[in-house]
Amino acid sequence: MKLRRDWKEIGLWTLGKRWRFHVTGNSMLPTLRAGEDVLVTPISRTAKIFPGEIVVCRHPLKPKIRMIKRVTEAFYDGSCYVLSDNASEGSDSRTFGVIGRELILGRVTSRLI
Repeated sequence: MKLRRDWKEIGLWTLGKRWRFHVTGNSMLPTLRAGEDVLVTPISRTAKIFPGEIVVCRHPLKPKIRMIKRVTEAFYDGSCYVLSDNASEGSDSRTFGVIGRELILGRVTSRLI
C-alpha cells in the first residue's frame, strides 16, 4: 500500500468523514515515521479487512492504547493478525496473538505531509 497525500481525502477529513491519527514510535518504519499524521476512515465491525492494509486498532491487553499496524492475515471469523513493519520495535501479534475484529477502529487512507 502506497500512502500519499490525496486532496479528496483531505476534503473528506474537513467534512468530518476521516480522522487524523498521529504516529508515535518507529514500529511502522519505513512506511510511516514518528511524528507523521495519517488520515483514517472509520470502518464498521462488519466491514471486510484485507491483508496488506494498514489499520488503527486497540491494543488487546491495554484497551486505552491505539496502535497502527499492518494486517498480514484476516481470518473467516473476522479476527486479524497484525504486525509492525519494523519487527524490532513495538508490540504486535507476535506478542499478543490474533486480535478480534471489534478492536479494529479504522483503515489508513493517506498521509498528511
